[in-house]
Amino acid sequence: MLIVITPFLNIPKVYSSTYRQQYKIVTVRTGDTLWNIAKEHMPNNYDIRKAIYEIKQFNNMKTADIYPGDLVKIPIVNK
Repeated sequence: MLIVITPFLNIPKVYSSTYRQQYKIVTVRTGDTLWNIAKEHMPNNYDIRKAIYEIKQFNNMKTADIYPGDLVKIPIVNK
């Protein structure tokens, strides 16, 4: 018996507004770090290291370097 799975491996994802990640945009000010931005905008008991990782992923950032005037998208976490 031969089972062919290959055609199903390239199924395109279906996107809709239901599955779109909600976010808010923060303008970086002098002295801001991802740490204090995450602490200010994420839920109180949220792991800051996880928040920074998620913010970097969400913004396609390779490093945590940010500069005054940068716009950073902060994912909205329901917790």
